[in-house]
Amino acid sequence: SGENRAALLKRLAAIEGIYVPSHFMVSYQADGRIEAITAKDPQQPKVRRRVLADLDSAPYPEQPIVPFLETIHDRVAIEVARGCTRGCRFCQAGYIYRPVRERQPDTIRNLIDQLLNHSGYDEVSLLSLSTGDYSAIETLMQNLMGCYADQSIAVSLPSLRVGSLTPELMNEIKKVRKTGFTLAPEAGSERLRQVINKGINAEDLVDSATTAFELGWRIIKLYFMIGLPTETNEDLDDLVALVGRVVGAAPRGGAEIHVSISPFAPKAHTPFQWAAMDSIEDNYGKIDLLKRLTSRYKISLKTHNPRESWLECLFARGDRRMCDALEYAYRSGARFDGWKELFS
Repeated sequence: SGENRAALLKRLAAIEGIYVPSHFMVSYQADGRIEAITAKDPQQPKVRRRVLADLDSAPYPEQPIVPFLETIHDRVAIEVARGCTRGCRFCQAGYIYRPVRERQPDTIRNLIDQLLNHSGYDEVSLLSLSTGDYSAIETLMQNLMGCYADQSIAVSLPSLRVGSLTPELMNEIKKVRKTGFTLAPEAGSERLRQVINKGINAEDLVDSATTAFELGWRIIKLYFMIGLPTETNEDLDDLVALVGRVVGAAPRGGAEIHVSISPFAPKAHTPFQWAAMDSIEDNYGKIDLLKRLTSRYKISLKTHNPRESWLECLFARGDRRMCDALEYAYRSGARFDGWKELFS
């Protein structure tokens, strides 16, 4: 329409849920903490978070763009639920996307039909923060496998909670092909899992891994964090012991166990938002210790760069004052720093 930027922003700000930072002033205390956020226009309403009340009736793109080259997520993706009931104290998404909303199984099935017909993919991924907690997951899996198994279309569940795995569900997953099996205990000890509100125990984890091996899986991935609040060396010892138990459950000579370890980076809007992050040096020290302790096991150990995690923490908790640093980094040549070979 030819209007200028200021007029456009004013028009957009009238839409509920849209925040225009330039319309608000922030004042700070002497120690750098925020003192107040004040609207420049006294008539400016407070910005309210906007929530989609009914996920089931929400529009969904039924004709996905299919790239001419192979991508990592080379499959149909369907969001079966939004939100999470777990409330893990480190997880920002679990708080931001409340409350839990689900799509009905029939809606999901109809959307998948459309997505497959318009894409040609041979795999479907059921997405949510914790797909195993979807209330009708077993019924849905049985329905989908009954429809698509004969067409060799696989269904994957990328985010599974240990307590939600049943042999019946695992049997459904493996009917076409085993699409990966990832378990996230996050912490090694029962005490530390209680601190972070991760409601799983070691016995359930080992039982799930054992069942997966018995049903024919040969690759299992385990995700852990280090540097969580109140962590001690005993917790790291328990992490190594838990990995050892999973290794012990694996069939001899025919299984791969991939262990991924990432430093904890506290996030805003979580119970741990004010928690201290371990120093870069401490995280490197813990990673070196875990490498030595797990060297006795035949595993693949992948670690996340503590320097990247340190930046992640800055971005997660920084406010508008981070803008100058980001712009300076960009103008100084920072490009594609999310790629390890270009990280600086």
